Amino acid sequence: MTAISTEPLRLPSAALEAIDAHFRFCLPEECCGLLAGVGREVRFVYPLTNVAHSATSFTIDPVEHFRAWKHAEGAGWELIGAFHSHPQGPSILSLTDLALAAEPDWLYLVVTSSGLRAFAVADRRADEVKIVF
Repeated sequence: MTAISTEPLRLPSAALEAIDAHFRFCLPEECCGLLAGVGREVRFVYPLTNVAHSATSFTIDPVEHFRAWKHAEGAGWELIGAFHSHPQGPSILSLTDLALAAEPDWLYLVVTSSGLRAFAVADRRADEVKIVF
């Protein structure tokens, strides 16, 4: 089994506001996006297009994903995570989310109307990570 880091995610208030605004803008569909930063400190939020246009699933636009990666790289950051919403669902990763969590060092955030939670994923197992605002 792969060990999961318990280091908290540092999420500035501007980043939280960007994620929340994207969540509300995309309703009733799921929102999605990427997080850039250094270590576990978010420096930039990329609200991206859900090309699935679904209330129960998401697919990040691959062109936007590439552009976010290039922008982050140019700024000296790394992509450190992804976020998506569950407009009507629980604030945990679904079995599909776990199966698609391909980046082992990333954090995966789920936003709902009741808040935001972060998870580290290894071996299709999710452990919640504390978010420091």
